[in-house]
Amino acid sequence: MDKFDSLLTIIEKLRSPEGCPWDREQTHQSLKPYAIEEAHEVAEAVDTGNPELLLDELGDLLLQVVLHSQIGREEGTFTIEDVLDNLSAKMIRRHPHVFSDASVSGTGEVLKNWEAIKKGEKAKKDHKSVLDGIPLSLPGLYRAGKIQKKAARAGFDWPDTAGPLEKIREEIDEFSREIESGDRELMIGEFGDILFSLVNLSRKMDFDAEDSLRMSTSKFERRFREVEAAVLAEKRDLHDCTLEELDRYWDEAKARERGQ
Repeated sequence: MDKFDSLLTIIEKLRSPEGCPWDREQTHQSLKPYAIEEAHEVAEAVDTGNPELLLDELGDLLLQVVLHSQIGREEGTFTIEDVLDNLSAKMIRRHPHVFSDASVSGTGEVLKNWEAIKKGEKAKKDHKSVLDGIPLSLPGLYRAGKIQKKAARAGFDWPDTAGPLEKIREEIDEFSREIESGDRELMIGEFGDILFSLVNLSRKMDFDAEDSLRMSTSKFERRFREVEAAVLAEKRDLHDCTLEELDRYWDEAKARERGQ
């Protein structure tokens, strides 16, 4: 028995009447949040550059695939073999330049062919839009980027960054007007338009907005923890400090980080 078969046997045992009560209770629906969480933890492990952590998180993500497949087998809908067969067929079908006689000039043409093949697959499933198939459960910034990329591949895109930059300025002006109007619903909508426009600019500049925000959030967290440590070193409480004092601690943390 190989290692993958051993894993399947372990999960089957956990789901059996003699197995674990928690594992037996799980359904596709109940496991959904765990798949999302584990995917995010894989992304975080990639950012750390720690291969041991990535190894561990990839195992946790694989567990979700195997659990769903075991539930599918019990329900008679699909098995892990079906998952593997479907994935193998999809990879061969979407890489005709590798497994057939098609030729490509570079990555751009590979992506173009990939989208064309996907579109043909969706047509068979009665999909009606190039934007179909993007899960609602994706993080907001990431989903916005996916939708924008699909629209761009269909020809709906600015030629350069000037368009997105002008759109950001336009949306900020509209947001400012709604702040003055006091209409909360319109204010929220215009704020979302600013975020959507920022994602579009990041796409045109070839970096991921979700990654950028995660980096900035981590940077803020790191510096704020230094502020806390500095306040604690003076035997004080954050709530007793003025905003000017906290800003000074923040600037010091920022300077240390930049090696100044």
